[in-house]
Amino acid sequence: MKYEIPTEAEERLPAPDSHSGRLSRWLLQRFPFWNTYDYLEKKVVPKHKHSVWYNMGGLALFFFTVQVITGILLMVYYRPGEPWMSVQRIAMEVPFGTLIRSIHHWSANLMTLTLFIHLFSTFFMKSYREPREVTWLSGALLFAITLVFGFSGYLLPWDDLAFFATRVGIAEVEKAPLLGMWLADLARGGPEVTVDTIGRFYTLHVMVLPVTILTMIGLHLFFIQVQGVSEPDFFTALPPEKKRYEKFFSEFLFGEIPIWLCMGALLVAISAVWPRGLSPEANPFGSAPAGIKPEWYFLSQFQLLKLFPGKIEAVGMFIMTLIPIGILVVPFLDRSIPTDERGRLVTKVGIVVLLAFILFTVWGGIS
Repeated sequence: MKYEIPTEAEERLPAPDSHSGRLSRWLLQRFPFWNTYDYLEKKVVPKHKHSVWYNMGGLALFFFTVQVITGILLMVYYRPGEPWMSVQRIAMEVPFGTLIRSIHHWSANLMTLTLFIHLFSTFFMKSYREPREVTWLSGALLFAITLVFGFSGYLLPWDDLAFFATRVGIAEVEKAPLLGMWLADLARGGPEVTVDTIGRFYTLHVMVLPVTILTMIGLHLFFIQVQGVSEPDFFTALPPEKKRYEKFFSEFLFGEIPIWLCMGALLVAISAVWPRGLSPEANPFGSAPAGIKPEWYFLSQFQLLKLFPGKIEAVGMFIMTLIPIGILVVPFLDRSIPTDERGRLVTKVGIVVLLAFILFTVWGGIS
């Protein structure tokens, strides 16, 4: 039995004798989603002086899409059994192989940078407060998965830099209390990083993490659609006649397309000017390259731990642990709307953490 299209929905459809009209009626008679359409049509986004930060989530999703597409192309030629040779083949023999590999590399960095900006902009606009606690937690989990994503893909080229950086990174995980040793052995597949570790990282990078992150993205977007876009304090305080909004699924979404196109062009340009280079094959019995450092998004942690050598390294680990704990509990600490004294204190702490992250990242990069 076909579903009957309501009169109010029928009035908004194209003419019955047009191709689009026939198609839309054919679909609605079989899939009655007009209530969902009405609900989504009413979704709006606040327009104010800080509206640009609302674009960060969509931009991160764009870079993730680039990651998926380029990752699939690289998977066609990559062989976990011969990792270094696979990368050489991609770079030297596959048409546009170096460009695709470079786009994959730079889009991963830009996605992580965009997520950093998205996390802090959401924090400072206090979009974590009631009733969006779970939305905030899902976004924080997505950010953590992204960092693991970057770490798991770093070893796959199996060159000197990737091997020794991964070994140092896992050694730091090993020092974590309780589960540190177990997680390190699980990642390595034994006491040391070997070619067999590639199989574990590859499975994690191309199967486990993509399924996990796609699930979390779906949940995160679902929460946003159900709850709507958060309004900052100064916007909430405006009288109704001064508040401005734009429709999410027309004005806001279409307004993001030029941003995605510009970022896509920038990504290709960066990849062409600074392509991902080739390094010597990893030699587990050799010495680590001089001045080896992790990727930029781990530099702040790397530099912080250098301040607490030897027996006091546990102090650095403790300080690093406070930050993710703070991210998880902040929705339950800062609950007042508009912001009260506690909320202002949370903002000041956030500014200190952001400045410290920038300082330690730059310090770690130049030292």
